[in-house]
Amino acid sequence: MFELKPAVWIIAGLVLAALEMVVPGFVIIWFGVAGVITGILSIFVHNSYIQFGVFVVLSGFMVVFSQRIARRITHREPEQVGANRMVGVTGIVVRPIVPPELGRVKVNGDEWRASATREIPAGGSVRVVAVAGTRLIVEAAKEEGSH
Repeated sequence: MFELKPAVWIIAGLVLAALEMVVPGFVIIWFGVAGVITGILSIFVHNSYIQFGVFVVLSGFMVVFSQRIARRITHREPEQVGANRMVGVTGIVVRPIVPPELGRVKVNGDEWRASATREIPAGGSVRVVAVAGTRLIVEAAKEEGSH
């Protein structure tokens, strides 16, 4: 097999890295980086098989690794849907909640059946902590002025 000079690897790597600016996608850059590293290695190692092997392994590893990192960074938490969007929202008790009986609360302009672990009188402020079917599980909201 023919031998590639270090300058060829380095120039090819720089051209590939520059090509990333024209063809975005965060993939071609890794072939360029692998080319530059292989060029530096070829100063010391003159075996073409090793050079090509290093290039293939490095570029493949960097592409796969960068895609996994990018996916992990850009992964969004799924947005809550339906009644689950109510968790954390505050409301007002319309009909007193006296456990184990259900009361009614008004949250975001809608009335819901609600349960709580403690008694909450009508007119009291509540915060939704969970949704169980068609009822909200609430707790008394902490007053802003109290400690």
